[in-house]
Amino acid sequence: MKLRNREMFKIGPIGSKRYSHKSWDEKGHNMITSIHVAFDDTSIRCIQFGYLHKGIHVVSKKYGSSGGRYYEIVRLKDDEYVTGLSAIDCNGIKSLNFHTNQGKHGPFGDSNNYYSSSIDMKKYKRETDVKIRDRRDFGGFFGSFHEFDGLKSIGIYVNPTYDNKLTFNQACDPRYTSALHYQIPTIVDGIPVKHIRYKTKLKDRLLSKLRSISKELFCAL
Repeated sequence: MKLRNREMFKIGPIGSKRYSHKSWDEKGHNMITSIHVAFDDTSIRCIQFGYLHKGIHVVSKKYGSSGGRYYEIVRLKDDEYVTGLSAIDCNGIKSLNFHTNQGKHGPFGDSNNYYSSSIDMKKYKRETDVKIRDRRDFGGFFGSFHEFDGLKSIGIYVNPTYDNKLTFNQACDPRYTSALHYQIPTIVDGIPVKHIRYKTKLKDRLLSKLRSISKELFCAL
Protein backbone atom coordinates (compact mmCIF):
# COMPACT_ATOMS: atom_id res chain seq x y z
CA MET A 1 0.00 0.00 0.00
CA LYS A 2 1.47 3.31 -1.04
CA LEU A 3 1.86 5.89 1.71
CA ARG A 4 2.25 9.63 1.53
CA ASN A 5 4.73 10.85 4.14
CA ARG A 6 5.32 14.25 5.64
CA GLU A 7 8.33 15.49 7.54
CA MET A 8 8.45 14.58 11.24
CA PHE A 9 7.73 17.35 13.70
CA LYS A 10 8.08 17.76 17.46
CA ILE A 11 5.20 17.94 19.92
CA GLY A 12 6.15 19.45 23.26
CA PRO A 13 8.23 19.05 25.20
CA ILE A 14 6.65 18.84 28.63
CA GLY A 15 9.14 20.43 31.02
CA SER A 16 11.83 23.04 30.49
CA LYS A 17 15.12 23.33 28.61
CA ARG A 18 17.81 25.54 30.13
CA TYR A 19 21.40 26.23 29.20
CA SER A 20 22.65 23.80 31.87
CA HIS A 21 20.49 20.97 30.53
CA LYS A 22 21.68 18.46 27.96
CA SER A 23 19.47 17.51 25.02
CA TRP A 24 18.69 13.94 24.06
CA ASP A 25 17.02 12.66 20.93
CA GLU A 26 15.54 9.32 19.85
CA LYS A 27 14.09 10.47 16.54
CA GLY A 28 12.98 7.65 14.25
CA HIS A 29 13.05 4.99 16.97
CA ASN A 30 9.33 4.32 16.88
CA MET A 31 9.21 0.56 17.53
CA ILE A 32 9.36 0.97 21.30
CA THR A 33 9.31 -2.33 23.21
CA SER A 34 10.13 -1.11 26.72
CA ILE A 35 10.58 2.06 28.77
CA HIS A 36 12.91 2.00 31.79
CA VAL A 37 12.23 4.63 34.46
CA ALA A 38 14.26 5.39 37.61
CA PHE A 39 12.57 7.83 39.99
CA ASP A 40 12.14 8.91 43.60
CA ASP A 41 9.25 10.49 45.50
CA THR A 42 9.48 13.86 43.76
CA SER A 43 11.17 13.50 40.37
CA ILE A 44 12.17 11.35 37.41
CA ARG A 45 15.85 10.57 37.77
CA CYS A 46 16.59 8.67 34.58
CA ILE A 47 14.87 7.24 31.51
CA GLN A 48 15.92 4.68 28.90
CA PHE A 49 14.20 3.00 25.94
CA GLY A 50 14.26 -0.42 24.35
CA TYR A 51 13.24 -0.62 20.69
CA LEU A 52 13.50 -2.70 17.55
CA HIS A 53 15.85 -1.54 14.80
CA LYS A 54 16.06 -3.62 11.62
CA GLY A 55 14.74 -6.61 13.51
CA ILE A 56 17.31 -6.29 16.31
CA HIS A 57 16.46 -5.28 19.88
CA VAL A 58 18.43 -2.18 20.87
CA VAL A 59 18.66 -0.32 24.18
CA SER A 60 19.18 3.45 24.12
CA LYS A 61 21.52 5.48 26.29
CA LYS A 62 20.37 6.50 29.76
CA TYR A 63 19.10 10.06 29.96
CA GLY A 64 19.26 11.67 33.38
CA SER A 65 21.20 11.30 36.60
CA SER A 66 22.27 8.28 38.58
CA GLY A 67 20.30 7.04 41.54
CA GLY A 68 16.59 6.89 42.09
CA ARG A 69 14.78 5.15 44.89
CA TYR A 70 12.52 3.20 42.55
CA TYR A 71 12.94 1.51 39.20
CA GLU A 72 10.24 0.19 36.87
CA ILE A 73 10.10 -1.23 33.36
CA VAL A 74 7.12 -0.64 31.09
CA ARG A 75 6.92 -3.54 28.66
CA LEU A 76 4.74 -2.81 25.65
CA LYS A 77 2.82 -5.60 23.97
CA ASP A 78 3.47 -6.44 20.31
CA ASP A 79 0.37 -4.51 19.20
CA GLU A 80 0.84 -1.62 21.66
CA TYR A 81 2.32 1.77 20.78
CA VAL A 82 2.75 5.20 22.39
CA THR A 83 0.02 7.79 21.77
CA GLY A 84 0.79 10.56 24.25
CA LEU A 85 2.25 11.83 27.52
CA SER A 86 0.98 13.51 30.67
CA ALA A 87 2.92 14.91 33.60
CA ILE A 88 3.12 17.26 36.56
CA ASP A 89 5.59 19.98 35.56
CA CYS A 90 6.46 22.10 38.59
CA ASN A 91 10.08 23.25 38.44
CA GLY A 92 10.85 19.96 36.76
CA ILE A 93 8.89 16.82 35.92
CA LYS A 94 7.50 15.53 39.21
CA SER A 95 5.22 12.84 37.81
CA LEU A 96 5.09 11.19 34.37
CA ASN A 97 2.60 8.97 32.52
CA PHE A 98 2.94 7.21 29.18
CA HIS A 99 -0.28 6.79 27.21
CA THR A 100 -0.70 4.00 24.64
CA ASN A 101 -3.45 2.67 22.42
CA GLN A 102 -4.19 0.17 25.19
CA GLY A 103 -4.19 2.39 28.27
CA LYS A 104 -1.88 4.31 30.59
CA HIS A 105 1.42 3.42 32.29
CA GLY A 106 2.21 5.42 35.41
CA PRO A 107 2.38 7.70 37.23
CA PHE A 108 6.13 7.47 37.82
CA GLY A 109 7.83 9.83 40.26
CA ASP A 110 4.85 10.36 42.57
CA SER A 111 4.91 7.34 44.88
CA ASN A 112 3.02 9.16 47.65
CA ASN A 113 0.34 10.36 45.20
CA TYR A 114 0.88 13.92 46.45
CA TYR A 115 1.19 15.68 43.10
CA SER A 116 -1.60 13.72 41.44
CA SER A 117 -4.12 14.35 44.23
CA SER A 118 -3.21 17.86 45.36
CA ILE A 119 -5.58 20.59 44.20
CA ASP A 120 -2.70 23.07 44.15
CA MET A 121 -0.87 20.89 41.62
CA LYS A 122 -3.69 20.84 39.04
CA LYS A 123 -2.38 24.02 37.42
CA TYR A 124 0.91 22.22 36.76
CA LYS A 125 -0.64 19.28 34.94
CA ARG A 126 0.48 18.99 31.32
CA GLU A 127 -0.75 16.65 28.62
CA THR A 128 0.46 15.99 25.10
CA ASP A 129 -2.56 14.64 23.26
CA VAL A 130 -1.03 13.53 19.97
CA LYS A 131 -4.18 11.91 18.49
CA ILE A 132 -2.12 8.99 17.20
CA ARG A 133 -4.28 6.21 15.79
CA ASP A 134 -1.60 4.33 13.84
CA ARG A 135 1.79 3.02 14.99
CA ARG A 136 3.43 4.61 11.94
CA ASP A 137 2.50 8.11 13.18
CA PHE A 138 4.67 7.83 16.29
CA GLY A 139 8.24 8.92 15.50
CA GLY A 140 10.15 8.62 18.77
CA PHE A 141 10.99 10.71 21.86
CA PHE A 142 13.20 13.72 22.60
CA GLY A 143 13.92 15.92 25.61
CA SER A 144 16.56 17.21 28.03
CA PHE A 145 18.16 16.28 31.33
CA HIS A 146 20.55 17.52 34.00
CA GLU A 147 23.39 15.16 34.87
CA PHE A 148 22.84 15.72 38.60
CA ASP A 149 19.14 16.58 38.72
CA GLY A 150 17.43 14.05 36.45
CA LEU A 151 14.99 14.28 33.54
CA LYS A 152 13.94 17.85 32.77
CA SER A 153 11.75 17.55 29.68
CA ILE A 154 10.27 15.01 27.29
CA GLY A 155 8.35 15.28 24.03
CA ILE A 156 7.20 13.19 21.08
CA TYR A 157 8.03 13.12 17.39
CA VAL A 158 5.06 12.70 15.06
CA ASN A 159 5.46 11.25 11.59
CA PRO A 160 2.14 12.04 9.85
CA THR A 161 1.15 9.55 7.17
CA TYR A 162 -2.07 8.57 5.50
CA ASP A 163 -3.07 6.00 2.93
CA ASN A 164 -4.08 7.44 -0.43
CA LYS A 165 -5.69 4.14 -1.43
CA LEU A 166 -8.33 2.40 0.67
CA THR A 167 -9.73 -1.08 0.53
CA PHE A 168 -13.24 -1.51 -0.91
CA ASN A 169 -14.76 -1.88 2.56
CA GLN A 170 -12.88 1.14 3.92
CA ALA A 171 -13.92 3.32 0.98
CA CYS A 172 -17.57 2.46 1.67
CA ASP A 173 -17.29 3.16 5.38
CA PRO A 174 -17.95 6.82 6.34
CA ARG A 175 -15.70 6.43 9.38
CA TYR A 176 -12.74 6.13 7.00
CA THR A 177 -13.77 8.49 4.21
CA SER A 178 -14.69 11.28 6.60
CA ALA A 179 -11.41 10.89 8.50
CA LEU A 180 -8.99 10.67 5.58
CA HIS A 181 -6.86 13.54 6.76
CA TYR A 182 -4.23 14.13 9.41
CA GLN A 183 -4.77 16.62 12.21
CA ILE A 184 -2.03 18.53 13.95
CA PRO A 185 -2.32 17.29 17.56
CA THR A 186 -3.90 19.40 20.31
CA ILE A 187 -1.51 20.11 23.18
CA VAL A 188 -3.48 20.59 26.40
CA ASP A 189 -1.29 23.18 28.01
CA GLY A 190 -3.61 26.13 28.42
CA ILE A 191 -3.12 27.20 24.80
CA PRO A 192 -5.59 25.88 22.19
CA VAL A 193 -4.03 24.76 18.92
CA LYS A 194 -6.09 25.00 15.75
CA HIS A 195 -6.21 21.79 13.76
CA ILE A 196 -4.82 21.74 10.25
CA ARG A 197 -6.52 19.32 7.89
CA TYR A 198 -5.01 17.70 4.84
CA LYS A 199 -7.96 16.85 2.61
CA THR A 200 -8.05 14.10 0.01
CA LYS A 201 -7.85 14.85 -3.68
CA LEU A 202 -11.05 15.31 -5.71
CA LYS A 203 -10.25 12.19 -7.74
CA ASP A 204 -9.97 10.08 -4.60
CA ARG A 205 -13.24 11.43 -3.23
CA LEU A 206 -15.05 10.66 -6.50
CA LEU A 207 -13.65 7.13 -6.59
CA SER A 208 -14.75 6.63 -3.00
CA LYS A 209 -18.27 7.79 -3.88
CA LEU A 210 -18.40 5.46 -6.89
CA ARG A 211 -17.29 2.53 -4.75
CA SER A 212 -19.99 3.37 -2.22
CA ILE A 213 -22.67 3.41 -4.94
CA SER A 214 -21.36 0.13 -6.36
CA LYS A 215 -21.60 -1.53 -2.97
CA GLU A 216 -25.17 -0.27 -2.44
CA LEU A 217 -26.20 -1.65 -5.83
CA PHE A 218 -24.49 -4.97 -5.08
CA CYS A 219 -26.26 -5.28 -1.71
CA ALA A 220 -29.61 -4.44 -3.31
CA LEU A 221 -29.39 -7.37 -5.76
